[in-house]
Amino acid sequence: MSVCLPDSIRMRLPYLLARAHQRQLDVFARHTAAFDIAGREYGLMLLLEAHQHLWQSQIAEALGLDRTTVTYLVDALEKRDWVARRRDPADRRAHVVALTTAGEKALADIKPAVVEAKKELLAPLSEQEQDQLRDLLVRLITTEAS
Repeated sequence: MSVCLPDSIRMRLPYLLARAHQRQLDVFARHTAAFDIAGREYGLMLLLEAHQHLWQSQIAEALGLDRTTVTYLVDALEKRDWVARRRDPADRRAHVVALTTAGEKALADIKPAVVEAKKELLAPLSEQEQDQLRDLLVRLITTEAS
């Protein structure tokens, strides 16, 4: 017997955002299962594709993650030879991370699966609604707290 959620839960924005996020994770995982990659790892690879190499602290700041999480993500990607980490010669305390050639190829192979995941996730929305949703979410995450 399934339980029907009351509107006091079902229509609350935090609940809806959390459910949408969980659905996105599920769809992404299903479409990228052959690559055994998590969304955060994919995001890190996209960031490195755009910036060639970054300090781990820059990755953490850009992705809104703590440094420990970034270390775990880099460790996982480094084990697969998708990224390389080295000490920054200018600042021996910092590690510079870059995509490897194998990482660039993996990213190119993964992208079509991610496109299909996005299509499935957003299928109920028109293109205009998809743009509107994206714009609203960008506003939510870029507005500074008062």
